[in-house]
Amino acid sequence: MPTIRLAKSHMNGGSTKRFSLVPALAQKQMHEALSTLLKARVGAESGAEVAEVALCLTLGKDDPVILACGARGARKVRNDSRTVESRIAKAQGGVLAAATLTAVAALLNNPKATALVCAGLLDGGDKGRQDYRNAFSFAARHKLPILYLVANSYPPGRRQKLDLRKLYEEFGIPVFSVDASDAIAAYRIGTEAVHNARHQRGPCVIEALSLENKRNGAAKPLELLRGYMELHGNWPL
Repeated sequence: MPTIRLAKSHMNGGSTKRFSLVPALAQKQMHEALSTLLKARVGAESGAEVAEVALCLTLGKDDPVILACGARGARKVRNDSRTVESRIAKAQGGVLAAATLTAVAALLNNPKATALVCAGLLDGGDKGRQDYRNAFSFAARHKLPILYLVANSYPPGRRQKLDLRKLYEEFGIPVFSVDASDAIAAYRIGTEAVHNARHQRGPCVIEALSLENKRNGAAKPLELLRGYMELHGNWPL
């Protein structure tokens, strides 16, 4: 009969590090990026900076990142990201439509790649709605491996201005919602979204959701990240 040996734990001198779906290196890269990003609140904010950092780290170095907004988080970790020019956006009928075509051009050079489009806060006006409907419809029809990262807010006690969950009913695009302050959750969702894209299941939308009328302190995303890192024995510097 085989001998069974119990795994060591921190109680008997073993390692205190716990299994994590997020690699230790990615955790440290997130911590480094957010530490500097959240201290310097300058320029226009997309509302999804924390998720931008996390999602960029789920991609490979050859996966294109397209910026349809300021996207300070994405810029922090991806210097090779491509910005959509305003004149091109006007010609294509909207920023998101132009960003989608820019992503398509990048994907043609690398068919195995997955593109990330950082869209920021979607415009809820008629032109804005038409822009993202055109972009999502085109991406869904051609099953493009594009991840759209958008910022949205949830007003307690009221209806959302843009209910992105309807996208699945209309275009068959899955929508993953994540706390806009939680980098670890964004990384996990990003990993699943990239997996779907690479298996030719088409685009998806990742919604960085925040509460209205409640300004998140600059330290909160770092507190969430540090708590996770400490729990898994990956102590931040």
